[in-house]
Amino acid sequence: GVGGIDVALLVVAADEGIMPQTEEHLAILDLLRVRSGVVALTKSDLVDGDWLDLVREEVAERLFATTLASAPIIPCSVVTGAGLPEILAALDRALDAQSARDELRDIGRARLPIDRVFTITGFGTVVTGTLQHGTLRVGQEIEIQPGGQRGRIRGLQTHKQSVTEGSPGARLAVNIASVERSAITRGDVVTLPGQFRPTAAMDVRIELLSNAARPLTHNTMLDLYLGAVETPVRVLLLDRDEIRPCEAGWAQLRLARPLIAAWSDRFILRAPSPSATIGGGSVVEPWARRHKRRDAATLARLERLAQGNPEEVALAALLPAERTGARTIGFGGRETAEIARATGLGAQDLEAALATLVERRQATQVGPFYYATARWERLRAASAALLGAYHQQHPLRRGMPREEWRARLSLAPREAQEVISTLLTRGELAEGMEAEGSGQGRSGLLRLPDHTPRFTPEQERAIASLLRTFHAQPFSPPSRAEAEQVIGTEAVVALVERGDLLRMNGEILLERVAYQEAVRRIVAHLCAHGRISVAEGRDLLATSRKYMLAIFERLDERRITMRDGDERILGPSATQATDPDD
Repeated sequence: GVGGIDVALLVVAADEGIMPQTEEHLAILDLLRVRSGVVALTKSDLVDGDWLDLVREEVAERLFATTLASAPIIPCSVVTGAGLPEILAALDRALDAQSARDELRDIGRARLPIDRVFTITGFGTVVTGTLQHGTLRVGQEIEIQPGGQRGRIRGLQTHKQSVTEGSPGARLAVNIASVERSAITRGDVVTLPGQFRPTAAMDVRIELLSNAARPLTHNTMLDLYLGAVETPVRVLLLDRDEIRPCEAGWAQLRLARPLIAAWSDRFILRAPSPSATIGGGSVVEPWARRHKRRDAATLARLERLAQGNPEEVALAALLPAERTGARTIGFGGRETAEIARATGLGAQDLEAALATLVERRQATQVGPFYYATARWERLRAASAALLGAYHQQHPLRRGMPREEWRARLSLAPREAQEVISTLLTRGELAEGMEAEGSGQGRSGLLRLPDHTPRFTPEQERAIASLLRTFHAQPFSPPSRAEAEQVIGTEAVVALVERGDLLRMNGEILLERVAYQEAVRRIVAHLCAHGRISVAEGRDLLATSRKYMLAIFERLDERRITMRDGDERILGPSATQATDPDD
């Protein structure tokens, strides 16, 4: 099928040079916009060096004006083996580069043009093809178009290896349940239900080859090759009476049989008799209506659509590009205004396009942000994987700080907030209070819903012993460093996160009950005397200056007290000092 070619191996015999069939092959590759390939100069052992150089020059000159202009030209011989390793290496490089581009072609709109269909005893109907623009998974419900038959994927194979999922660019064999072999023909397409509908007419841009035998005239019958389908079409020219060799023009193709097509699909046109490739082009409007010929409004609309129909253009704007440097692919969440700037679509067209994409499940709306659905699913999976790894690394912590989660996923703050809200609503995330006992009522930690910190029995015993020490010395307990030596850093963080211990500053921790008692005594003293010094606070709590300064730091931070010179007075939050965190 012409739709599945990503990399071409163009073969030219060194003792013959470019032959008519090679010219046709090259023309087809150029019309399909195949930009990656390797040229093999075979039979190089049959010619001398001067002749080989001449043939190489001839091929390079012929390729110059085509999409394969940069393809390496490698002499080789199957007799001597010369050049064969170089050809394999060049193909590997081309395929590696194509695989990188394949990742960016997953727009969540899977389409598998069927180039073979057969049955296997014990398995039933099997079809093969090259997957485009989405993924297929075992167990998925699928639709065979243009007939509309529904079935289910029983199994998948790629290059004779069973897989559970096929990705864009892969050659796949699909075992389909509930669809008879007789209901499928070559050229049909495997899709996901509701994503495509058949068409009987398409508006296209046609390019005629320079060596076409004659001009293409209005109402000519030709053979169309698109994806894996071959069908007769009637060509209705829209902007002229004929397209001359080496020219391009607008046309509508009336199809002898319905087929599945999408915007920007490349196709080939051949004359039926004598059989010859005369041109090709690209689909601009897959579901065309009848037009008046030479209608200015129609031609202007086709010019706009050639830049992309609203749905395709909007969807393309949601697919992030590969970044330079380290190869990373973002998730592509964008707000409407940003999409409008990227696409140039008007407000009404953009709103309708986005609504259509969401309805088709090609895009997902998250608050004011839109994602290509395939990218949104990757974001959900990346979030779950990130939190799962964090829980495994820090089993005693209640969750990952929001800011760390946001930074690790490279999300902007507003976007992160909308994503978190959506995942919380769907039950895919849970939240906890800010680490270190913030007391601000903010949800500062994110965790998977089934994650619960659990201490080992040995840790529980060590913690109980430590807390007894804190209880015995409520206002001068062990420092944080001393506590970490006893039970470990992670256990101390866990006690702080669950509120057993409260942080006064970086080094001083107090048991929650002791802190609440300190607040009660200090507020009572201020209510009675109006002021309190560090020395008075130290005597009031029977502690040292170091601990008293740390306690005042937290009280000042909570605005329970305010500093006035070397003393403290009541702060605006003193009346709320009975709050559990304070």
